Amino acid sequence: MKDLTVSNYVKQYLSSRTHEVAPSTLRSERCKASKIIKLFGQRYIDSVTHSDIIQLRQKLHKSYANKSINEFYIILRAIFNNAFRDGLITRNPMDGIQNLSVCHAEPSPFTRAELTALAQTNVRCLSGKNAFQLCALTGLRISELLAISWEDIDFINAKLKVRIALVDKQYKTPKTPGSQRTVELCASAISILTQQKLITGHRKPRKISVLQRDNKTKKIENLSLVFYNTQTNQPFLSAKQFNKTFFTPFLISAEVKHRGAGQLRHTFASQALTSGISKEWIARQLGHESTAMIDIHYARWMCADAPDFVNCVFR
Repeated sequence: MKDLTVSNYVKQYLSSRTHEVAPSTLRSERCKASKIIKLFGQRYIDSVTHSDIIQLRQKLHKSYANKSINEFYIILRAIFNNAFRDGLITRNPMDGIQNLSVCHAEPSPFTRAELTALAQTNVRCLSGKNAFQLCALTGLRISELLAISWEDIDFINAKLKVRIALVDKQYKTPKTPGSQRTVELCASAISILTQQKLITGHRKPRKISVLQRDNKTKKIENLSLVFYNTQTNQPFLSAKQFNKTFFTPFLISAEVKHRGAGQLRHTFASQALTSGISKEWIARQLGHESTAMIDIHYARWMCADAPDFVNCVFR
């Protein structure tokens, strides 16, 4: 006899997602699926009502942000859609349940004064400091920064190929084709990479398994990774580890306001925008196909670092 419980439908959903989404997304969905099963997993799928969903939403509001609740909705919509198509329910309890509005965190880029303070701060992990400076100069995602290899750097033409990202200990191809790109390197970035080559340029290539965009094929590559964690003498494992073991202590030492290393990407976009550089060029460096993401997510006008535009008008 077929198992018609909510729990079984949730498990079927997770099984179907194994090769549809990235491992990090699947881990997040598994956590939320466990919560759904805990709350009413043993109930029969056809016994769940619209009112039950509303009550569930009220419980979730006590512990989760709206963005996370919307992610619960993804699972709930899927399992009840499947039950409807299986002919087990005639009305979907998720009908009329709209996604909640989400407040996007305001970018908090570093000012030039803060960048200078950080650059002047002595650290034990010079590799981490070089990584921080390169990130601010290129706008790379932290996941991209930690996965770059010497094979991807062209010192002669001042170019850097972004091909791989490191997400929760898994090397993978970026999720969108636009994220695989060639980034232009300024003179300061070349100087930092030249210094870093003295630190890790002599290391032998490592065999690394790279998950492809289909989320099931893995390709073995021999890569000479650029940035290593001084504490472990191994490549950084994730953005979380980079923040915890290097970046947060680094900010404390420099007496700079705490924020995640992800703000370095915002810093690049904001400083470039404030300097009058075209949004099209910024978008291309960041790996976006249009300038819309620059306006929505990355760039913030840096008043402290802005030119005196009002007087420029009358010159």
